[in-house]
Amino acid sequence: MKIKIVILILSIAYCGYLITAWIVNPLNSEYYYKKRLFARAIEIEPAKAVYHMLYALDLIKQNRKPDLEIRHLILTQLTQAVELKPFSKNYKKIYNTYAPFLGLAKN
Repeated sequence: MKIKIVILILSIAYCGYLITAWIVNPLNSEYYYKKRLFARAIEIEPAKAVYHMLYALDLIKQNRKPDLEIRHLILTQLTQAVELKPFSKNYKKIYNTYAPFLGLAKN
């Protein structure tokens, strides 16, 4: 009887470990997306346009007067968001709004 209880407790602990490992998976881009760590989410899944757009908007929000390097990074992320599928007209509008102010846009 004691062995069955010990096995049950170990099984429950192991299932808890597996569930925790699945939720906090370092290869899960959604985890980083929800934590607003967009750069890490992009590293894991670079084909998602929404990650690029939100990363660019986050950089704009954090840097009221960005230097040249940050402006280039913002423009790169905006361009990626516009070029990746699924295409969104909103992404193009945001790009057209911010690109001229960054001073790096190609006309």
